[in-house]
Amino acid sequence: MTDARTPVWRELTPYHRLVLLVAWLGWVFDIMDTALFNFAKVPMMTELLGAARYKEVGPAIEGQIQTWFLVGWALGGLAFGILADRWGRTRTLVLTILLYCLLTGFTALCQTWEQVAVLRFLTALGIGGEWAAGAALVAEVLPNRARALGATVLQSAAALGPILAATLNLGLATQSWRWLFVVGVAPALITVLIRRRVREPESWEKAERRGSVWEPLRGLVADRRLLRYLVAATLLGVVGVAGAQNVSFWLPNLVNAVSGGLPEAEVKARTSFATYSLHVGTVLGVLVFPWLCERWGRRPALLAFFVLSPVAIYAATLGGGTYERLLLVAPLMSLFSIGLTAGFALYFPELFPTRYRATGAGFAYNVGRILAAPYTWMTGMLIGGAAGVAQGVATAGLVYVLGALALVLAPETRGKPLEA
Repeated sequence: MTDARTPVWRELTPYHRLVLLVAWLGWVFDIMDTALFNFAKVPMMTELLGAARYKEVGPAIEGQIQTWFLVGWALGGLAFGILADRWGRTRTLVLTILLYCLLTGFTALCQTWEQVAVLRFLTALGIGGEWAAGAALVAEVLPNRARALGATVLQSAAALGPILAATLNLGLATQSWRWLFVVGVAPALITVLIRRRVREPESWEKAERRGSVWEPLRGLVADRRLLRYLVAATLLGVVGVAGAQNVSFWLPNLVNAVSGGLPEAEVKARTSFATYSLHVGTVLGVLVFPWLCERWGRRPALLAFFVLSPVAIYAATLGGGTYERLLLVAPLMSLFSIGLTAGFALYFPELFPTRYRATGAGFAYNVGRILAAPYTWMTGMLIGGAAGVAQGVATAGLVYVLGALALVLAPETRGKPLEA
């Protein structure tokens, strides 16, 4: 038996580290591909719509495209989560990574915003499925004491992915937006490593799998306890997705709003620097939040961040905001709003037994995106109306009230082993 005083990281074997690495890389490039559209959307929509029409409907169309992206993310999380429980974690990882990388590349060929919307929806199917398979794989392979550490490492991708996208945006500032999506194909190469080195978890191999492919979902719904956990986790997923997406998705628009009159290349550079600042907070958040989950418990840590997230958003946007204030407050926005999502990779797999784990976690995190999807669209309509960018983003921060209410249904799982 391992001494409780032994540092957790020393319990990890080389194979544990390999599994954590491939799941982390999949999530890094997953988030990078997600963020590429955030940087490309203003020049993309300006080119595809024309400058005059963009001023009228551009933000609303951006929000509409993001809505379809979130719906695709949700459906992918559900479908591939079920597939991961039936077909295997590593096989599903390979398929989903290939899917989102190749479709990201095809986005470079789009000639209309409708084509962009279709490809973003299809890309999101792979992105949603990758998280469900990767989170289940990490939870099942790592020792019990190392699950919080695994969640921390896995969710650190939420910071590095956008930073990689911001660096690409900065390096290609004088190039067409299309090149951002061409580069997005490259991460498909990590599937070779997954196929050659990572095997299915022992617990998955031993788990009973019977009935049709939909049996895991039916099993969750038929069990009253698991159904309550599924509802609670899904509501938490709604809040986490809506809050984190609004902060990161509309940051370029906030920068654009406070940079009137500057050349396009300088606005692009400002957007990259603001993104770097934002994700300094993401790094801190994903490091701190799982640690707080271990110290305080899952539910108290979530409640604290649900309270502090809208406070940070209002501080950044109060009075319309300035570029300098954005740089200063952006880390606080992401520390709370994106940092709390690090708890999902830790908490959601703890709620469900092995035979339902990827289905339950994938459903909760990703189906929540369907319910959260209209939030981005609504914010876009607020921005395009009289509210403006700052007021629209600030108003959308009210979603955290729902998160606090959802905790009433959520169990505390700190210190408990995974259910077999």
